[in-house]
Amino acid sequence: MIMLGSLPEVSKGGVGGGSALSLRDIVFTLYRRRWLILAIAVPIIVVGGISLMRQTGSYTAVARIVVELNEVQQPRWNIRTSAIDYDRELSTLFNMAMSVPVIEQAADVLRDSLPVFQELDPEALFLSEERGLEDYLGSHMDVSVVGESSILEFSFQSPHPRISLMFVGALRDAFLDFYTHRRSDGMAIDYYNEQMAMVRSELDSLLVLRTMVLEETGYSSLTDELRYGTGQLANLENELYAAIARVNQLRTEFNNLKTFLDKDPRQFPTGPDESRSQALVYWRNIVSKHEDELNNLLSVHTENSVPVARQKELLNLSLKNLAQHETNYVESLRLQLLKQEERESSLRMLVAEIKERNSRGPVAYQRVSLLDTEITSLRKLLEELQGKRGEVRLSEMADERISNLVNLSDPEVRELISGGRTMIYLVILSFFAVALGLVAAFIMETMDHRVFVPNDIEDNLKLPVFASITKVD
Repeated sequence: MIMLGSLPEVSKGGVGGGSALSLRDIVFTLYRRRWLILAIAVPIIVVGGISLMRQTGSYTAVARIVVELNEVQQPRWNIRTSAIDYDRELSTLFNMAMSVPVIEQAADVLRDSLPVFQELDPEALFLSEERGLEDYLGSHMDVSVVGESSILEFSFQSPHPRISLMFVGALRDAFLDFYTHRRSDGMAIDYYNEQMAMVRSELDSLLVLRTMVLEETGYSSLTDELRYGTGQLANLENELYAAIARVNQLRTEFNNLKTFLDKDPRQFPTGPDESRSQALVYWRNIVSKHEDELNNLLSVHTENSVPVARQKELLNLSLKNLAQHETNYVESLRLQLLKQEERESSLRMLVAEIKERNSRGPVAYQRVSLLDTEITSLRKLLEELQGKRGEVRLSEMADERISNLVNLSDPEVRELISGGRTMIYLVILSFFAVALGLVAAFIMETMDHRVFVPNDIEDNLKLPVFASITKVD
């Protein structure tokens, strides 16, 4: 009977955990994991070997461009607030350089030179097939970022150096052209043209409506005419008040004169017209003088005497002249009164017309002000749309002179993969493939806790093992 307490201690490190690997263990491990090693190493060696064999005797041409990420083609007066993410920008350019549009654009440029390529490389007859040139470009090109810089390197491999140089140059130029003109957005230009046409039509409608409002109210320049009309109204009202005072003065003078003349033609007030008043006074004095002389002659001569008859004729003539001057004076006062009354009437009509016109001003000003506000807003919108459209047109007309991609070097042949170099690369590739398989084999061995050799049990459990079971039914 074996007691529990007398059992030997089991090593906590598992099978083989407390002992070093011997040469026998390594050999057995390689033998047991041979298929894993072969499954990992053989595909790598085969694929790498085929790729190296295909590249044997091929020429690699490269061309480099420098990426300036300060947006020189879009001057924004330094409004960028966030730092430039160089990794994101370069990754974007990297994927853009290997995109289908760039390859198709390069293929369109190279398509005219297909006879030359086929003459240089007789095996390139497949380039004439549909999308043969595009597939060839995509399968033999490569784009990479040089180190930690902002330099993109284009490379192309082909059996002939001239083909490599021409193809890598076409790919680089196609990428530059695509990047420079990728902001050419015809739909954006059409959109801004449509918006500008709509704004212009609205502006035209508002301007026509504004003209109609001014025509209805009789204004051509509303603000200036309202200001002028207000001043003109004040001046006309002052003239009207002066005309009313003048009419009242002339009417009073005329009525007084008529009153006096109706009572006694020789008694009349002196008017403001000094010359006419003096003539009336003169003939009134002449009449009085002739009357005095007639009275004196009647005291000496008889009424039928010649001196008396002559004096009567002089008196009658003086009375006619006095009556004539009085009539002329009254008529002149009446004409002056009529003239002033007509002027007063015309001034009243002008004042009433201006008042009536100015009364339409506030309503017209309100309507025109609202229209002017809308017109000003639409004009600002039109200016903004014109600015946006100008930016789009500038982007559309951009070229390499304002691009932030700069050619660093012309296409040049970098290397030729020869047969000896291919063998060296193949040996290195095989070494690393086998090493990778060995690492995987030993990792799998450490994760497998099965016991394959009886000695492992004796070494770890300190118990003799007399047999082993290899198959369990």
